[in-house]
Amino acid sequence: MSSQQTLGAQTGGAPTDTIESIETQIVDLPLKKVHNHSSGTHGTQSLVMVTLRTSSGAVGYGEGGTPAGTAFWGGECSETIKEIIDRYLAPAVRGVNVFSHELILKAMDRASARNNFAKAAVDVAVHDAVSKLYGVPVSALYGGRARSSIPVLWALASGDLSYDVADAERQLEAKKHRTFKLKIGMGDPLEETARAIQTAEAVWKIDAAAVFTVDLNQAWDEPTCMRLLPRLQRAGFGLIEQPLPRWNHEGMARVAARLDIPIAADEGLWDSHDAYASFKACSTDVYGVKIAKGGGIRRAYKAAGVAEAAGIPIYGGMALESSIGTAAGLQLFSALPELAWGCELIGPLLLADDLTTAPTVYRDYEVVVPDGIGLGVQLDHEKINFYARKNG
Repeated sequence: MSSQQTLGAQTGGAPTDTIESIETQIVDLPLKKVHNHSSGTHGTQSLVMVTLRTSSGAVGYGEGGTPAGTAFWGGECSETIKEIIDRYLAPAVRGVNVFSHELILKAMDRASARNNFAKAAVDVAVHDAVSKLYGVPVSALYGGRARSSIPVLWALASGDLSYDVADAERQLEAKKHRTFKLKIGMGDPLEETARAIQTAEAVWKIDAAAVFTVDLNQAWDEPTCMRLLPRLQRAGFGLIEQPLPRWNHEGMARVAARLDIPIAADEGLWDSHDAYASFKACSTDVYGVKIAKGGGIRRAYKAAGVAEAAGIPIYGGMALESSIGTAAGLQLFSALPELAWGCELIGPLLLADDLTTAPTVYRDYEVVVPDGIGLGVQLDHEKINFYARKNG
Protein backbone atom coordinates (compact mmCIF):
# COMPACT_ATOMS: atom_id res chain seq x y z
CA MET A 1 0.00 0.00 0.00
CA SER A 2 1.36 3.43 -0.92
CA SER A 3 1.91 6.18 1.66
CA GLN A 4 -1.02 8.07 0.14
CA GLN A 5 -3.29 5.05 0.50
CA THR A 6 -2.13 4.51 4.08
CA LEU A 7 -2.74 8.10 5.09
CA GLY A 8 -6.09 8.14 3.35
CA ALA A 9 -7.19 4.97 5.11
CA GLN A 10 -6.06 6.26 8.49
CA THR A 11 -7.97 9.54 8.29
CA GLY A 12 -11.20 8.55 6.56
CA GLY A 13 -10.24 9.52 3.03
CA ALA A 14 -9.45 7.18 0.18
CA PRO A 15 -7.09 7.36 -2.80
CA THR A 16 -10.20 7.58 -4.99
CA ASP A 17 -11.75 10.45 -3.00
CA THR A 18 -13.01 12.95 -5.56
CA ILE A 19 -14.25 16.53 -5.60
CA GLU A 20 -18.03 16.36 -5.31
CA SER A 21 -19.07 20.01 -5.15
CA ILE A 22 -17.77 23.58 -4.87
CA GLU A 23 -19.91 26.44 -3.60
CA THR A 24 -19.07 30.15 -3.47
CA GLN A 25 -20.32 33.13 -1.50
CA ILE A 26 -19.28 36.79 -1.61
CA VAL A 27 -18.79 38.64 1.67
CA ASP A 28 -18.37 42.40 2.00
CA LEU A 29 -16.33 43.62 4.96
CA PRO A 30 -15.56 47.18 6.02
CA LEU A 31 -11.97 48.22 6.70
CA LYS A 32 -10.97 49.84 9.98
CA LYS A 33 -9.61 52.80 8.04
CA VAL A 34 -9.32 53.96 4.45
CA HIS A 35 -6.45 52.34 2.54
CA ASN A 36 -4.62 54.57 0.04
CA HIS A 37 -2.27 53.65 -2.80
CA SER A 38 -1.36 55.09 -6.17
CA SER A 39 -4.15 53.23 -7.97
CA GLY A 40 -6.97 54.39 -5.71
CA THR A 41 -8.57 54.52 -2.29
CA HIS A 42 -10.92 52.03 -0.67
CA GLY A 43 -12.65 51.49 2.66
CA THR A 44 -14.13 48.01 2.11
CA GLN A 45 -12.95 44.56 1.09
CA SER A 46 -14.98 41.96 -0.79
CA LEU A 47 -13.95 38.31 -0.63
CA VAL A 48 -15.22 35.07 -2.16
CA MET A 49 -15.63 32.20 0.29
CA VAL A 50 -15.21 28.74 -1.27
CA THR A 51 -16.58 25.52 0.22
CA LEU A 52 -15.31 22.28 -1.35
CA ARG A 53 -16.81 18.89 -0.50
CA THR A 54 -15.35 15.50 -1.41
CA SER A 55 -17.03 12.18 -2.08
CA SER A 56 -16.04 10.95 1.39
CA GLY A 57 -17.59 13.98 3.10
CA ALA A 58 -14.42 15.99 3.74
CA VAL A 59 -14.85 19.77 3.60
CA GLY A 60 -12.19 22.27 2.58
CA TYR A 61 -12.41 26.04 2.67
CA GLY A 62 -10.75 28.59 0.46
CA GLU A 63 -10.87 32.33 -0.08
CA GLY A 64 -10.44 34.49 -3.14
CA GLY A 65 -10.11 38.23 -3.35
CA THR A 66 -8.33 41.16 -4.92
CA PRO A 67 -7.47 44.41 -3.12
CA ALA A 68 -10.83 46.12 -2.47
CA GLY A 69 -12.53 43.25 -4.27
CA THR A 70 -12.44 45.36 -7.43
CA ALA A 71 -10.70 44.90 -10.77
CA PHE A 72 -8.16 47.75 -10.60
CA TRP A 73 -5.20 45.67 -9.42
CA GLY A 74 -5.08 42.60 -11.61
CA GLY A 75 -8.21 42.59 -13.74
CA GLU A 76 -10.22 40.21 -11.56
CA CYS A 77 -12.78 41.21 -8.93
CA SER A 78 -15.01 39.41 -6.43
CA GLU A 79 -17.83 39.11 -8.97
CA THR A 80 -15.64 37.60 -11.69
CA ILE A 81 -13.95 35.26 -9.21
CA LYS A 82 -17.33 33.87 -8.16
CA GLU A 83 -18.60 33.63 -11.74
CA ILE A 84 -15.45 31.93 -13.06
CA ILE A 85 -15.52 29.38 -10.24
CA ASP A 86 -19.25 28.68 -10.50
CA ARG A 87 -19.45 28.54 -14.29
CA TYR A 88 -16.07 27.10 -15.31
CA LEU A 89 -13.71 25.89 -12.56
CA ALA A 90 -16.14 23.95 -10.36
CA PRO A 91 -17.56 21.90 -13.27
CA ALA A 92 -14.03 21.31 -14.58
CA VAL A 93 -12.71 19.77 -11.36
CA ARG A 94 -15.86 17.96 -10.26
CA GLY A 95 -15.07 14.24 -10.14
CA VAL A 96 -11.29 14.75 -10.15
CA ASN A 97 -9.27 12.96 -7.46
CA VAL A 98 -8.82 15.53 -4.68
CA PHE A 99 -5.28 14.25 -4.04
CA SER A 100 -4.23 14.91 -7.65
CA HIS A 101 -3.10 18.53 -7.39
CA GLU A 102 -1.54 18.71 -10.83
CA LEU A 103 -4.59 17.21 -12.54
CA ILE A 104 -6.79 19.74 -10.75
CA LEU A 105 -4.59 22.61 -11.90
CA LYS A 106 -4.58 21.33 -15.48
CA ALA A 107 -8.35 20.96 -15.43
CA MET A 108 -8.74 24.56 -14.27
CA ASP A 109 -6.29 25.78 -16.92
CA ARG A 110 -8.24 24.01 -19.64
CA ALA A 111 -11.46 25.60 -18.39
CA SER A 112 -10.12 29.15 -18.04
CA ALA A 113 -7.07 31.12 -19.08
CA ARG A 114 -5.47 33.32 -16.40
CA ASN A 115 -7.98 34.11 -13.62
CA ASN A 116 -5.29 33.35 -11.04
CA PHE A 117 -7.26 34.70 -8.10
CA ALA A 118 -10.21 32.42 -8.84
CA LYS A 119 -7.95 29.39 -9.30
CA ALA A 120 -6.13 30.22 -6.08
CA ALA A 121 -9.39 30.18 -4.11
CA VAL A 122 -10.16 26.67 -5.35
CA ASP A 123 -6.57 25.53 -4.83
CA VAL A 124 -6.60 26.69 -1.19
CA ALA A 125 -9.83 24.76 -0.59
CA VAL A 126 -8.25 21.66 -2.15
CA HIS A 127 -5.22 21.97 0.13
CA ASP A 128 -7.45 22.41 3.18
CA ALA A 129 -9.50 19.32 2.32
CA VAL A 130 -6.50 17.14 1.49
CA SER A 131 -4.54 18.05 4.60
CA LYS A 132 -7.65 17.39 6.72
CA LEU A 133 -7.95 13.95 5.12
CA TYR A 134 -4.29 13.35 5.94
CA GLY A 135 -4.77 14.75 9.44
CA VAL A 136 -1.92 17.26 9.06
CA PRO A 137 -1.52 21.04 8.59
CA VAL A 138 -1.11 22.30 5.04
CA SER A 139 2.54 23.09 5.77
CA ALA A 140 3.22 19.35 6.12
CA LEU A 141 2.43 18.92 2.42
CA TYR A 142 5.52 21.04 1.70
CA GLY A 143 8.00 19.57 4.14
CA GLY A 144 6.64 20.91 7.42
CA ARG A 145 7.29 24.11 9.29
CA ALA A 146 10.65 25.81 9.18
CA ARG A 147 9.30 28.48 11.57
CA SER A 148 6.31 28.92 13.87
CA SER A 149 6.05 32.70 13.47
CA ILE A 150 7.10 35.18 10.80
CA PRO A 151 8.25 38.82 11.01
CA VAL A 152 5.46 41.00 9.64
CA LEU A 153 5.49 44.56 8.34
CA TRP A 154 2.85 47.26 8.68
CA ALA A 155 1.53 49.44 5.86
CA LEU A 156 1.45 53.21 6.38
CA ALA A 157 -1.10 54.25 3.81
CA SER A 158 -2.93 57.31 5.13
CA GLY A 159 -1.02 59.84 3.03
CA ASP A 160 -0.68 62.03 6.12
CA LEU A 161 2.72 62.54 7.77
CA SER A 162 1.51 63.08 11.35
CA TYR A 163 -0.97 60.23 11.20
CA ASP A 164 1.56 57.76 9.80
CA VAL A 165 4.18 58.66 12.42
CA ALA A 166 1.63 58.23 15.22
CA ASP A 167 0.46 54.95 13.67
CA ALA A 168 4.01 53.62 13.51
CA GLU A 169 4.60 54.64 17.11
CA ARG A 170 1.51 52.68 18.20
CA GLN A 171 2.71 49.59 16.37
CA LEU A 172 6.15 49.84 17.95
CA GLU A 173 4.76 50.31 21.44
CA ALA A 174 2.52 47.27 21.01
CA LYS A 175 5.48 45.28 19.60
CA LYS A 176 3.40 44.27 16.60
CA HIS A 177 5.52 45.70 13.79
CA ARG A 178 9.01 47.12 13.33
CA THR A 179 9.14 47.16 9.52
CA PHE A 180 6.96 49.72 7.74
CA LYS A 181 5.86 49.95 4.13
CA LEU A 182 5.01 53.49 3.05
CA LYS A 183 2.46 53.72 0.26
CA ILE A 184 3.26 56.67 -1.99
CA GLY A 185 2.59 57.59 -5.60
CA MET A 186 -0.73 59.42 -5.43
CA GLY A 187 0.67 62.97 -5.44
CA ASP A 188 3.62 65.05 -6.56
CA PRO A 189 6.70 62.78 -6.61
CA LEU A 190 9.04 65.35 -5.04
CA GLU A 191 6.61 66.14 -2.23
CA GLU A 192 5.88 62.48 -1.57
CA THR A 193 9.57 61.61 -1.47
CA ALA A 194 10.10 64.35 1.11
CA ARG A 195 7.12 63.12 3.16
CA ALA A 196 8.41 59.56 3.09
CA ILE A 197 11.83 60.65 4.34
CA GLN A 198 10.32 62.85 7.05
CA THR A 199 8.11 59.99 8.21
CA ALA A 200 11.02 57.58 8.45
CA GLU A 201 13.26 60.08 10.24
CA ALA A 202 10.54 60.81 12.81
CA VAL A 203 10.01 57.11 13.48
CA TRP A 204 13.74 56.42 13.70
CA LYS A 205 13.86 58.88 16.59
CA ILE A 206 11.41 56.58 18.37
CA ASP A 207 13.11 53.32 17.38
CA ALA A 208 16.37 53.39 15.46
CA ALA A 209 15.93 49.69 14.56
CA ALA A 210 12.78 50.32 12.53
CA VAL A 211 13.00 49.39 8.85
CA PHE A 212 11.30 51.36 6.07
CA THR A 213 10.33 50.35 2.56
CA VAL A 214 8.33 52.18 -0.10
CA ASP A 215 5.62 50.82 -2.41
CA LEU A 216 4.87 52.95 -5.47
CA ASN A 217 2.39 50.61 -7.16
CA GLN A 218 3.68 51.49 -10.66
CA ALA A 219 3.23 55.26 -10.11
CA TRP A 220 6.44 56.77 -11.54
CA ASP A 221 8.26 56.84 -14.85
CA GLU A 222 11.93 55.96 -15.25
CA PRO A 223 13.39 59.50 -15.19
CA THR A 224 11.50 60.22 -11.95
CA CYS A 225 12.82 57.01 -10.43
CA MET A 226 16.39 57.84 -11.41
CA ARG A 227 16.05 61.29 -9.89
CA LEU A 228 14.26 60.52 -6.63
CA LEU A 229 14.89 56.92 -5.61
CA PRO A 230 18.58 57.64 -4.80
CA ARG A 231 17.28 60.13 -2.22
CA LEU A 232 15.31 57.37 -0.50
CA GLN A 233 18.39 55.17 -0.60
CA ARG A 234 20.56 57.86 0.98
CA ALA A 235 17.90 58.43 3.63
CA GLY A 236 18.15 54.79 4.73
CA PHE A 237 15.18 53.06 3.11
CA GLY A 238 15.65 49.32 2.74
CA LEU A 239 13.61 48.42 -0.35
CA ILE A 240 11.62 49.98 -3.21
CA GLU A 241 8.58 48.10 -4.54
CA GLN A 242 7.26 48.32 -8.11
CA PRO A 243 8.15 51.93 -8.95
CA LEU A 244 7.53 51.48 -12.70
CA PRO A 245 4.54 50.15 -14.68
CA ARG A 246 4.28 46.35 -14.65
CA TRP A 247 5.24 46.01 -18.33
CA ASN A 248 8.51 47.95 -18.03
CA HIS A 249 10.86 45.11 -17.13
CA GLU A 250 13.83 46.70 -18.88
CA GLY A 251 13.29 49.94 -16.97
CA MET A 252 13.08 48.00 -13.69
CA ALA A 253 16.42 46.38 -14.53
CA ARG A 254 18.02 49.77 -15.19
CA VAL A 255 16.66 51.20 -11.93
CA ALA A 256 17.84 48.13 -10.02
CA ALA A 257 21.33 48.53 -11.50
CA ARG A 258 21.41 52.19 -10.41
CA LEU A 259 20.62 51.51 -6.74
CA ASP A 260 22.39 49.58 -4.01
CA ILE A 261 19.16 48.80 -2.15
CA PRO A 262 16.88 46.11 -3.62
CA ILE A 263 14.08 46.74 -6.08
CA ALA A 264 11.07 44.41 -5.83
CA ALA A 265 8.65 43.75 -8.68
CA ASP A 266 5.06 43.01 -7.70
CA GLU A 267 2.44 43.85 -10.31
CA GLY A 268 4.96 42.72 -12.94
CA LEU A 269 5.26 39.18 -11.53
CA TRP A 270 2.48 36.60 -11.41
CA ASP A 271 3.73 33.04 -11.61
CA SER A 272 6.87 30.91 -11.82
CA HIS A 273 7.32 31.73 -15.51
CA ASP A 274 7.24 35.48 -14.81
CA ALA A 275 9.62 34.92 -11.91
CA TYR A 276 12.12 33.07 -14.11
CA ALA A 277 12.02 35.75 -16.81
CA SER A 278 12.35 38.56 -14.28
CA PHE A 279 15.27 36.96 -12.46
CA LYS A 280 17.03 36.34 -15.76
CA ALA A 281 16.48 39.97 -16.80
CA CYS A 282 17.67 41.25 -13.38
CA SER A 283 14.48 43.33 -13.11
CA THR A 284 13.81 42.40 -9.49
CA ASP A 285 16.12 41.84 -6.52
CA VAL A 286 13.45 40.44 -4.17
CA TYR A 287 10.50 38.17 -4.93
CA GLY A 288 7.14 38.55 -3.19
CA VAL A 289 5.45 35.15 -3.08
CA LYS A 290 1.68 35.63 -3.24
CA ILE A 291 -0.82 32.79 -3.19
CA ALA A 292 -3.71 34.75 -4.69
CA LYS A 293 -2.04 36.27 -7.75
CA GLY A 294 0.20 33.22 -8.13
CA GLY A 295 -2.73 30.88 -8.78
CA GLY A 296 -2.73 29.04 -5.47
CA ILE A 297 -0.51 27.44 -2.85
CA ARG A 298 1.07 24.86 -5.12
CA ARG A 299 2.02 27.28 -7.84
CA ALA A 300 3.24 29.86 -5.35
CA TYR A 301 5.49 27.17 -3.88
CA LYS A 302 6.89 26.43 -7.35
CA ALA A 303 7.62 30.12 -7.92
CA ALA A 304 9.39 30.28 -4.55
CA GLY A 305 11.53 27.37 -5.71
CA VAL A 306 12.54 29.31 -8.82
CA ALA A 307 13.56 32.23 -6.60
CA GLU A 308 15.55 29.93 -4.33
CA ALA A 309 17.38 28.46 -7.32
CA ALA A 310 18.19 31.96 -8.60
CA GLY A 311 19.39 33.17 -5.20
CA ILE A 312 16.63 35.77 -4.98
CA PRO A 313 15.46 36.67 -1.43
CA ILE A 314 11.78 36.13 -0.69
CA TYR A 315 9.01 37.80 1.26
CA GLY A 316 5.45 36.61 1.79
CA GLY A 317 2.91 38.92 0.16
CA MET A 318 -0.81 39.44 0.54
CA ALA A 319 -3.95 40.58 -1.31
CA LEU A 320 -5.75 41.90 1.79
CA GLU A 321 -7.06 38.50 2.86
CA SER A 322 -9.08 37.70 5.96
CA SER A 323 -7.76 35.30 8.62
CA ILE A 324 -8.77 32.46 6.28
CA GLY A 325 -6.62 33.52 3.34
CA THR A 326 -3.94 34.70 5.77
CA ALA A 327 -3.81 31.21 7.30
CA ALA A 328 -3.16 29.77 3.83
CA GLY A 329 -0.27 32.18 3.40
CA LEU A 330 1.13 31.37 6.81
CA GLN A 331 1.00 27.64 6.14
CA LEU A 332 3.01 28.03 2.95
CA PHE A 333 5.43 30.69 4.16
CA SER A 334 6.19 28.72 7.32
CA ALA A 335 7.43 25.84 5.15
CA LEU A 336 9.76 27.83 2.85
CA PRO A 337 13.46 27.27 3.52
CA GLU A 338 14.24 31.01 3.70
CA LEU A 339 12.07 34.08 4.14
CA ALA A 340 14.61 36.90 4.31
CA TRP A 341 12.10 39.75 4.17
CA GLY A 342 9.40 38.25 6.40
CA CYS A 343 5.83 38.84 5.29
CA GLU A 344 3.10 41.43 4.93
CA LEU A 345 0.12 39.33 6.04
CA ILE A 346 -1.80 42.11 7.79
CA GLY A 347 -5.22 41.70 6.20
CA PRO A 348 -6.90 40.61 9.47
CA LEU A 349 -5.64 43.78 11.17
CA LEU A 350 -7.04 46.01 8.43
CA LEU A 351 -10.50 44.41 8.33
CA ALA A 352 -13.11 45.66 10.80
CA ASP A 353 -14.17 42.12 11.76
CA ASP A 354 -12.78 38.59 11.70
CA LEU A 355 -14.29 35.62 9.91
CA THR A 356 -12.70 32.94 12.11
CA THR A 357 -13.45 31.86 15.68
CA ALA A 358 -9.88 32.63 16.79
CA PRO A 359 -8.31 35.71 15.14
CA THR A 360 -4.79 35.66 13.74
CA VAL A 361 -2.21 36.32 16.47
CA TYR A 362 0.36 39.14 16.14
CA ARG A 363 3.06 39.56 18.80
CA ASP A 364 6.73 40.46 19.20
CA TYR A 365 6.82 41.96 15.68
CA GLU A 366 5.72 38.65 14.17
CA VAL A 367 2.55 36.84 13.07
CA VAL A 368 1.96 33.38 14.50
CA VAL A 369 1.35 30.36 12.24
CA PRO A 370 -1.94 28.75 13.33
CA ASP A 371 -1.90 25.26 14.83
CA GLY A 372 -4.24 22.49 13.81
CA ILE A 373 -4.88 20.46 10.69
CA GLY A 374 -5.73 21.96 7.33
CA LEU A 375 -5.39 25.72 7.26
CA GLY A 376 -5.41 25.65 11.05
CA VAL A 377 -8.42 27.95 11.50
CA GLN A 378 -12.12 27.46 12.20
CA LEU A 379 -14.55 29.56 10.21
CA ASP A 380 -17.15 31.69 11.99
CA HIS A 381 -20.11 30.82 9.79
CA GLU A 382 -22.45 33.20 11.59
CA LYS A 383 -20.22 36.15 10.73
CA ILE A 384 -19.73 34.93 7.18
CA ASN A 385 -23.50 34.76 6.73
CA PHE A 386 -23.90 38.19 8.34
CA TYR A 387 -21.50 39.82 5.88
CA ALA A 388 -22.61 37.71 2.92
CA ARG A 389 -23.81 39.67 -0.08
CA LYS A 390 -27.52 38.98 -0.31
CA ASN A 391 -27.68 39.18 -4.08
CA GLY A 392 -24.28 37.60 -4.81
